[in-house]
Amino acid sequence: MKHMPMINRLLAVILLIYGGYLTLFDGASPHSIVFILFGLSQLATDLIFPATETYDERQEEIKRRSGHMSYLLSIVYIFVMLLLVQWNVINEIMTVLLCLLFIQTLTFPVMMFIYNRRS
Repeated sequence: MKHMPMINRLLAVILLIYGGYLTLFDGASPHSIVFILFGLSQLATDLIFPATETYDERQEEIKRRSGHMSYLLSIVYIFVMLLLVQWNVINEIMTVLLCLLFIQTLTFPVMMFIYNRRS
């Protein structure tokens, strides 16, 4: 368990490098965007709660609150995207799905950062 944070950071860096490689040589595809997003999300989570900090009830509460707020915001995101598609502001469904994935993936670390600052 002692090496787990180091392994998580290594995997996040690998995801970022591989996603960047795919983006550079194959263009921005959904696969490359997903790899980059999950790498960023993992690194952000590791920076908010460092490995040297012991796991306690405060971290559990922050993660729970962040998860609930991310879920509520995802409902808002989906509703807004559906309205944009309905009004023909966005015509490409793949763009909508990638925007939803991007926003949803990064909302959880952002909410953890906000709740961590408050407590």
